[in-house]
Amino acid sequence: MIYGVSNIIDHYFAVGDWNADKLTEYFQIATNNYYLRPSLILLIPIIGILTNKRIGWILIQSYFYYLITNLAFPATHIDFTDNTLIIINIIGFSLILLIIVLMNKKKISNLVYGIKKSELINKNIIASVIGISITIILVMIKGNRI
Repeated sequence: MIYGVSNIIDHYFAVGDWNADKLTEYFQIATNNYYLRPSLILLIPIIGILTNKRIGWILIQSYFYYLITNLAFPATHIDFTDNTLIIINIIGFSLILLIIVLMNKKKISNLVYGIKKSELINKNIIASVIGISITIILVMIKGNRI
């Protein structure tokens, strides 16, 4: 968050309109650039951690599904001769998948978040739809700016 705000301030001093209202100019820079996007996406699991209910579990899971789908989009453009990049993607995908599997264990989901084993599939579907939707929305936003 601090890094994003720092980039907005630097952007303002570099190319900002000095005659306009500062607050309006900062808001325009924040909405037209990607400086705060990582901070806003990181709020999803943080809110989930602070909420020890079913919605918290869904938010945390949706963030991990977002990470998997966000990792899958650039994987379609991987140069198959670059073995280190392939290994890094496989390790990242495996670690995220391991976290998802651990969150779906009966003890963790029932003890901390109060989700029964029979409800896990429904909650996973909701979380995956949210995570995939976030990825698709961000891809669409990036596609419109290029």
